[in-house]
Amino acid sequence: MRFLLLLLSFVYGLIIVIRNLLFDWNIFKSKIYNVPIICVGNITSGGTGKTPHIEYLIRLLSDKKISILSRGYGRKTNGLFWVEFDSEPNNVGDESLQIKQKFPKTNVIVSENRRRGIEEILSKFPGTEVVLMDDGFQHRWVKAGLYILLNNYERPIYSDHILPLGRLRESVSSLKRSDIIITTKCPEISPKEQKVISSKLNLFTHQKSFFSSILYQDCRSVFSNKSIENLNNYNIVFITSIANAENLKKYLEEKGNIVHHFSFPDHHNYNNKDIQYILSQYKRSISDKNIILTTEKDKVKLTKFKEKFKGVELYFVPVKTEIHKSREFNNEILKYVTTNKREC
Repeated sequence: MRFLLLLLSFVYGLIIVIRNLLFDWNIFKSKIYNVPIICVGNITSGGTGKTPHIEYLIRLLSDKKISILSRGYGRKTNGLFWVEFDSEPNNVGDESLQIKQKFPKTNVIVSENRRRGIEEILSKFPGTEVVLMDDGFQHRWVKAGLYILLNNYERPIYSDHILPLGRLRESVSSLKRSDIIITTKCPEISPKEQKVISSKLNLFTHQKSFFSSILYQDCRSVFSNKSIENLNNYNIVFITSIANAENLKKYLEEKGNIVHHFSFPDHHNYNNKDIQYILSQYKRSISDKNIILTTEKDKVKLTKFKEKFKGVELYFVPVKTEIHKSREFNNEILKYVTTNKREC
């Protein structure tokens, strides 16, 4: 079996190398647009934390007219959609809807054709000052001005393998196309360990290495203004449909909670049968501190079941990204945006 995976990885990797060479040799042509475009992506299949980093950039650039362009991963539709506050997750994707609901004044569009998406943005909102392209590192038909590549601390790029043997979408040599590499989901790590990680990334002189951590916020009710400041010693039915929920589960258990984790596939679209199952697990407990808890991404898909959850406490845990050496990182972003202002 391993031999077959090695063979498939070799074939897949060879195809990607040839494709990248065609772009590098300008046989396939990347299009450049007259607007600052920041691409936040990875070469790993899921689980690096793109959405929280996009949200970090939205906050950092809050004085700019920002548009978000995403593929809308996990949606059941094709083509171009503008994301509205009350859009259906199946139409636009859960992560795109999460961003729109969190930042309602920000323009969010989904399109698997990134060129068409950018052109639609600039046509409908000609005053756009920055486009944030979510997960577009492999989409080389568009040339971004600044590439931010995410590297998961728990499963670093340099220790992984090409699909399907590992989780890499392309070889480690593709790191050279990035301007900034952020090692994400870091615990407290020493400057010495940071230096070791950066050295393993084999950075070029033009590249910057940063590190980030996840910060869990006070959990909030999905259907009301309630919140729980001290989430300790609860009996939690924990519902997720994300690539990796182990960090959050560990965080909850370290606070003395009893966690019953029910994991659905990534980007799962919940149905009535799922909700009945979740509620049945919840009602099995006789604890007076019994709650159902989910993720911020899952929250946008569960809100349509409000009537089903009537009388039941359903909470979610907001997350934020903390960038180590944030002042230096922020300056890199602001320098790029301000020196590449759009000429209308």
